[in-house]
Amino acid sequence: MKDAPTAPEAAPEGSSVQWQLMVGAQAALDGYTSTGHQGLLLGSGWEGRLLRLRFQFLAGVPDNIFDERTQVRLEQYTFGFWLDTPVLRSGPLRWGVGAGAGLLVFARTTFALFRGVEATSPRFIPSLLAGPDTSVRWRLSRRFAVESTAAVDVVMGRPTLGYVDRNRENFVPLHQGWAVQPRLTVAFMILP
Repeated sequence: MKDAPTAPEAAPEGSSVQWQLMVGAQAALDGYTSTGHQGLLLGSGWEGRLLRLRFQFLAGVPDNIFDERTQVRLEQYTFGFWLDTPVLRSGPLRWGVGAGAGLLVFARTTFALFRGVEATSPRFIPSLLAGPDTSVRWRLSRRFAVESTAAVDVVMGRPTLGYVDRNRENFVPLHQGWAVQPRLTVAFMILP
């Protein structure tokens, strides 16, 4: 009697470098507005058995901050790299921890709403961003997955929004933003 033929063993996930694309949404509590900052996430990455490197671009929906004298339109764009390693792999589930760093660019435009108030010219303010993150990925099929990430971004060089009082010749801050900003992302992933 002959033994039944056995199926070839599948290569373990992550045994070779795998390229990936990410498209999703992000939300962060930044301290400039009570609702925080939301926007789009675009990214790509390369994942091996022990490490994954991701490049991410986060483009925010512009925030309009009003007070009795001005309207400030604040836009935020992040370009950065994140590195993580898996802590748990079980079937379609992957949990990873890591950290990243990048450049956060603030685009600020001010509009005067009150006579006698002089709006400043538009400005781009570059800031550094770094911090830890953790992600959970659920593989839907061989080619598609959904991933959620929780991160804490430390922002250095963020702008302070306020007024220059010409009578006293000093700066009066109104919105400073938070140095430590929690962020959540949800992304649909393509794993070619």
